[in-house]
Amino acid sequence: MNVLDPMGVAVRFGDVCNPEAVEKAAAECKPGCIVMETVSNPLLRVGSIASLASIAKSVGAALVVDNTFATPLLVRPIELGANLVAHSVTKYLAGHGDVLGGVVVSDQAHLETVRSISRIIGPVLGPFESYLTMRGIKTFPLRMERQCANACRVASWLATHPGVERVYFPADPTHPDAATIRQQFPQGLYGAIVSFEVKGAAGGDIFRFMDALQLVVRGTSLGDVHSMMLYPVMSSHREISPKQRERMGIRENLVRLSVGIEGVEDIIGDLEQALSGARSEPRS
Repeated sequence: MNVLDPMGVAVRFGDVCNPEAVEKAAAECKPGCIVMETVSNPLLRVGSIASLASIAKSVGAALVVDNTFATPLLVRPIELGANLVAHSVTKYLAGHGDVLGGVVVSDQAHLETVRSISRIIGPVLGPFESYLTMRGIKTFPLRMERQCANACRVASWLATHPGVERVYFPADPTHPDAATIRQQFPQGLYGAIVSFEVKGAAGGDIFRFMDALQLVVRGTSLGDVHSMMLYPVMSSHREISPKQRERMGIRENLVRLSVGIEGVEDIIGDLEQALSGARSEPRS
């Protein structure tokens, strides 16, 4: 809103996991586009792309999908009715944490609009960034399959850990969007992001836990070959008030883990020693 409102673009927020509410809002405000993430950050909710595509079409809007978390290996939104798809190539597609860039994939109806915007404002990757991205894409399927498999193992392990209060992961059969996930995701490939709440932890406890990590890298990105951890309260959602974060379900004890390609036992071992240290550290 801070970016679009001053440009005269009205923004209205809605729950993309509630198609009925989106349909009602779209009928009221007749939007030019509806924007969604395939998988939300950091609580990993999954909305039905096909349902929102139908709603967008009914009001003459374009459906724009950020597919960074899912990648084309898991979900291809245009095949489900989306009009425009965005990917951060910084993440899984390039995959090595050394590229800054993004791409937009368009259906035929919106292709000339995308090309026109690119000519006017110039959001075009440089040659070297393009080279690094194409280099990374050569190994992208292998990396992503490994990361998805590792994430399933890590999420299952975290769910049994006494120091973990709650795990957020799309493979969870009790996930609130389980039916949509079954429809949209291939069997066994649920992405490589795992969010979880450290039991009884406050901000200081989270910092001690993250400082104790030795293999997992503390960083504000994701999709690297290295496992990376982020604290949403201090990074991705730092500009949102504590009360609003609480309403969103983003609590002070929540962390987000981007699972890498390391040996999964090594990832689990690092999390175990860090969680054990955080639990044994006396609270001040």
